[in-house]
Amino acid sequence: MKVTLKDIDESNWIECILLTTDPDKKYNLNEEFVASNAVSIAQSKVEKGWITKAIYNEDTMVGFAMYGFSEEDGLFEICRIMIDHKFQRKGFGREALRLIIDELSHNKNCTEIYISFDPNNHSAQKLYEEIGFENTGQIMDDEMVYCLKIENGDRTI
Repeated sequence: MKVTLKDIDESNWIECILLTTDPDKKYNLNEEFVASNAVSIAQSKVEKGWITKAIYNEDTMVGFAMYGFSEEDGLFEICRIMIDHKFQRKGFGREALRLIIDELSHNKNCTEIYISFDPNNHSAQKLYEEIGFENTGQIMDDEMVYCLKIENGDRTI
């Protein structure tokens, strides 16, 4: 497995918006636990600070991530991370999270990274806790908010 994050551009944006967590391939603006990639890409164009990347295993696009500094909330956040239904439970999400955390932690101003998720998404909760995110006890937009502390500008996971 060789997971990488690649920019979304004219060569891959359509493939990216056609990824879905729904095994029935029903494309909705909001999927069961995450906004669609199309909505996320649009959001990143009108709100400053967001980075959007396609998640690849070798040459195959397997998912999508949106992360960066939320100017609205004043914090570093992994806003979206999704793995297409065909590639779930193979470790791609875990490896993508590691890459994202590594990238964000190199910013000298990043001392914490936040992530939120639907309380019914037990797979995400387990993964985030295994990586070191801790429950803040906060609920935002009906989602549980977790935080990962970054020490000395670096985090090894």
